[in-house]
Amino acid sequence: MIGDRVQQSECARYGRSWVFYALAAVLSLGYMPANGGEPLNSQQDTRNPHGDPSMCSTCHKSNVGGRDSLIFNTDIPQLCQSCHDGRHASREAHPVNIVPSVAITMKIPSDFPLDNGKLTCSTCHDVTWRCSTVQPATMSGRGYLRGAPSSDSLDFCFNCHRQESYRPFNVHDQLESGRQKTDTCLWCHLSVPNSASGIKEAAPYGLRGKAIDLCRNCHSMPAGHPTGDPHMGSKPSADMMSYMSAYELQPKMNLSLKQLLEYVQAAKRAPRSIPLDENGCITCYSCHNPHEKGLLPNSNPRAVGAEPKKANNHRLRIQEGDISCRACHQK
Repeated sequence: MIGDRVQQSECARYGRSWVFYALAAVLSLGYMPANGGEPLNSQQDTRNPHGDPSMCSTCHKSNVGGRDSLIFNTDIPQLCQSCHDGRHASREAHPVNIVPSVAITMKIPSDFPLDNGKLTCSTCHDVTWRCSTVQPATMSGRGYLRGAPSSDSLDFCFNCHRQESYRPFNVHDQLESGRQKTDTCLWCHLSVPNSASGIKEAAPYGLRGKAIDLCRNCHSMPAGHPTGDPHMGSKPSADMMSYMSAYELQPKMNLSLKQLLEYVQAAKRAPRSIPLDENGCITCYSCHNPHEKGLLPNSNPRAVGAEPKKANNHRLRIQEGDISCRACHQK
């Protein structure tokens, strides 16, 4: 499933399109190496070829230019995705090589070209103007998007999509006047859980799918995120599990860390405030609490890290004033 981060701690869904904000964000990007601008290796050229007279051969077989001289037999999506693959340059989230519905087709502006009735990268993006000395007044300049410039990325999407069909929805908005919003729960759960119940060991909590897939509906892991390899999908060692359990007991018991470790090991106590996925592995919600503050009672260890609708600490499951790594690592 395709997704992207709207803000570092917020998730948005738009009606029938669950990554509408992400699409708008990606559409507005120009050529950008996916690793933040650093060369992937010393042999690769990560310059932006668009509009650079010395790099016409990136896309064209001859200096004459024009569509007929494009490499990949004028297959525009294949050409664009040879760079925009998520590694060399930003990946395009919007689907291409598809025939839009009749309703969408009727709304597509006349200067947004289709290719044999199909959407391609050049339907929305026009990079050819960078090769001309005359710059069109209606070009946005951001992501080479067609049409009149706009300060709001979403406005561009509404050239083809009906604005009234895409209403914002924050899945972390789970309380209204202090009461549980049961319809929100059903985005991730098969049935509405009892938020007042305590923790049940090894309880599946009726998620709609794999934990990581649920989060990826709206979020993607950016380059450099600390929970890439070897974190995501890995199973904590027995020693780490003991430390995690001891860490969450530190504010409650007047014992040294060594004594706490001896206690949790003798009691075979598993950590309770840092949940693992359905296979006992680290997943997104091991570090981030997806629930709104106040949904779970403070007596529930899973309430640690919960924040209001607009989070400011990434919903991290850590003790106040601490750093996230210390919840699992001693050093």
